[in-house]
Amino acid sequence: MSVPETMVRDGDLYNPYEDTELLRQATAAGRKVADIIYLSLGETWNGAAEGLVTALGRDVPPHSHGYVLSPYGLPTLRRMLRSRIPAEHRLPPSARLGEEYDVAVSHGGTRNAMFHFGRLMAQRSRGPIARPAVVCSSPGWDYPGVFGALGYDVHRFPLDPGTEYQPDPGDVARTLKKARAETSGPLLLVVNAQHNPTGGNWAESTVRAMVRAAREVGSGVLVDDAYYALHDPGVTPVSALRILLEEFGALPAARRPPWLAVRSLSKQFHCNGWGIGALTGPPDVLEDLLGRLLPEYGFVSSVPLQAAMAAWLGGPESDDYLARQRGEYALKRVHMAQHLTGELGYPQDAFFIGPCGPYLLMRTPPWYGARTDEPYRSFCLRRSGVLLGEGHMTTPGALPVAGQDHVRLFLGPGTRTLTRAVQRMAAAGLTWQGGPATGR
Repeated sequence: MSVPETMVRDGDLYNPYEDTELLRQATAAGRKVADIIYLSLGETWNGAAEGLVTALGRDVPPHSHGYVLSPYGLPTLRRMLRSRIPAEHRLPPSARLGEEYDVAVSHGGTRNAMFHFGRLMAQRSRGPIARPAVVCSSPGWDYPGVFGALGYDVHRFPLDPGTEYQPDPGDVARTLKKARAETSGPLLLVVNAQHNPTGGNWAESTVRAMVRAAREVGSGVLVDDAYYALHDPGVTPVSALRILLEEFGALPAARRPPWLAVRSLSKQFHCNGWGIGALTGPPDVLEDLLGRLLPEYGFVSSVPLQAAMAAWLGGPESDDYLARQRGEYALKRVHMAQHLTGELGYPQDAFFIGPCGPYLLMRTPPWYGARTDEPYRSFCLRRSGVLLGEGHMTTPGALPVAGQDHVRLFLGPGTRTLTRAVQRMAAAGLTWQGGPATGR
């Protein structure tokens, strides 16, 4: 899978994306953009669901090209999500839609929603001694970048490869208590039960213990369900949203900490550029987030895309697409495990391929540890023409976090492309033991 030429050559203005700079360096060294196998971000550029694209050209009513006189998204899509979210997440009947929680449409990406939820919580801070704080996993997605920009102190709990990257509830509880001891301000726990970048499906008992630990210290909760719908056939994704409603529902309404669940629709249908998803939260949080904050900086956008998404979700093809995609990813997980232990000689404990999400996490070869002059993924691109992703994601334009001893590999392309990537790396000597390059 190659990068479109126009994605690299976008002019002379500052571009914060490290991938773009790496691609430019590769082309300056003589490698053609079309020759590069791009396995960094979860992007294919050509894999959007065909039926969804058809809906965009066929099922968008004329009024969808104008303003939406509601901050909660196109009403047609919102009604669809208010029906689908409770069913897909198996939400308890005791949690009443419209009272304990409600659902709105997000646009502009889940990162945008997280940022403004963090902004909303930070507004409750009272002075410099009440700085907000966030607790998240390491490795993990770029939550520190989102919340650090808002002045949050960042506390991390470790994920151990020896336990298949399952959180230790004791570690989470201790980290929350430490964070609470350091501030009387807003505190937020991030729960990413279908974990990025490992693909792990956190155990229900673990997620429940995490939510209870948050409840004990009065911490809000952000549920990141970016890849909730992407899991192997036969695997039931743990619904952190359901667990949260069960645990917080036992509290009097006045004592329930604020919370928000973000769910991407774009990621599950290979249309990242659409930036559409679902926001689920207490009605007062959604009202503050969208009814009060949104008008300060923007308005509901991507309305034709929302109309197409509503039409697509309303038919059986969308569910068929997801079922087929789950089967394909399951096969690719098995395929890549065989190639990593085969051509690249990786031991089983040097990589992890969980049953959820579109990535695998792999250690950089031990022989590369002494090199400090060049990140491994830059070295891999230069030697093999394969661009891998950061194992610990960082904000574009920011320095990578310490400990970039893992890389992330996107499983979205077809098996032929993935096989070709492994073969190139092996031929370039990028095996576990290392070796001379034998060819391209």
